[in-house]
Amino acid sequence: MVSQLKITSAFKEWNSVVEALGHGEQIIILRKGGIIEDEGYFYPKEKHFLLFPTQTHERKELLKKVYPNESVIDGSVLIKYWAETKWAGQIFSEAEIKALDPYHIWKEEVVLERFHRWNEDKVWCLVVRVYKFKNPIRIELIPDYAGCKSWINIIEEVPVRDSEPVIGDSEFEKNFNNISKICRFIPL
Repeated sequence: MVSQLKITSAFKEWNSVVEALGHGEQIIILRKGGIIEDEGYFYPKEKHFLLFPTQTHERKELLKKVYPNESVIDGSVLIKYWAETKWAGQIFSEAEIKALDPYHIWKEEVVLERFHRWNEDKVWCLVVRVYKFKNPIRIELIPDYAGCKSWINIIEEVPVRDSEPVIGDSEFEKNFNNISKICRFIPL
């Protein structure tokens, strides 16, 4: 039962992308992987995770829309959202990547760079249901959270009982159906 769920994993993503997810403007995460992934490569290892906003590598010229960074203050980060992975899969087609353009805030050149990075034409796509905490959680930044990696483990368990979906069921299903017509996914 989701209301009893406690999360200890967080997914690091550009602040503006976290806010776009949190405002229901996108339901996908496209990821190739950070430079220092624990396993050496990215994979969607968690079904439920906190969305951990970061400014690492974010630049306004790489995004269609930019949100102000109000999350990192005095050595701590404000966690407003958590996500549940509904479907995930690797995309091996540049045409599919380009067709996803209306469903995210990254500029095309960012997505294509990720797709072609390391001479491997593929990228992970996660379709996520995002929830907003009624009372955001402030987490102290520690050295373990630093670096160019996707997943981090949070010291304390974060209960999700006081949260609600950022978009309604019908809007999520409509967006998911549109995206699933573009990409082939594997269930998690």
